[in-house]
Amino acid sequence: MIGIIGVGNIGSIIAKRLVESGYLKPGDIVLANRSFKKIENFAKDGYQVATSRKVIEMCEMTFLCVKPQDSDRLLSEIGQVGDRILISTMTAVGIEKIAQRTNCKKIVRIMPNIPVMIGKGVVGAARSKKLNDDTWKRCCEVLSCLGQIVEVDEDHLAAVTALSGSAPAFVFVIIEALIDAGIRMGLSYETSRLMVLETMIGSAELLLKLGNHPGEFRHVVTSPAGTTIEGIYRMEREGIRGALMKTIQETYLKAIQLQKELNQ
Repeated sequence: MIGIIGVGNIGSIIAKRLVESGYLKPGDIVLANRSFKKIENFAKDGYQVATSRKVIEMCEMTFLCVKPQDSDRLLSEIGQVGDRILISTMTAVGIEKIAQRTNCKKIVRIMPNIPVMIGKGVVGAARSKKLNDDTWKRCCEVLSCLGQIVEVDEDHLAAVTALSGSAPAFVFVIIEALIDAGIRMGLSYETSRLMVLETMIGSAELLLKLGNHPGEFRHVVTSPAGTTIEGIYRMEREGIRGALMKTIQETYLKAIQLQKELNQ
């Protein structure tokens, strides 16, 4: 059985994806949450419900999905975990802190992004040094229901938070702006939205499939004295590239700050 402690946004997504992907049945998942109201519907659907400590006792693998500011309370509640596996989504709460408080040797920290809702997310993951390859492989099998797993050093999870975890919000802003541009030019919302989304999907899949640097395809689209170069010139004048890089960098610095505060 697999446990999930904290059934908010990410915890509920993980609970649903484990079932939707066919990996587990609802009865094989044990949930714990401070407010029963948030897990009431899960209970009706056949998920098991228990206290945080009981989840640890019942499950070989448990997701810790509470907010970072609630981490101290949670770690006190679960206590010593023995030879269990803990997978934490708690931003900025380090493996060392979790290990010290729980005496756990098998810890994975993950940073999933919002497309995990449909199994198309990116999950940055870092593992404790004592988590062996076989256990890591099993963790990846479980996490694969969320999307693509990318293993990184724990020191890089703040960068993953900025580039992958927070970035969908920035992408949504860009998509919204492009749709609005289409509307401004006279296209309907529906037509503009469809064209923007399919263009984004197709462009991303082209890069994934062929492996080219984005700049190569930008030049393929850009004809001398044409419309595209005019648009790119305007983007450079407006500092779009620098603004995006600065956005990610400041998000990263905020993640670093939270990490220092929560691991003091």
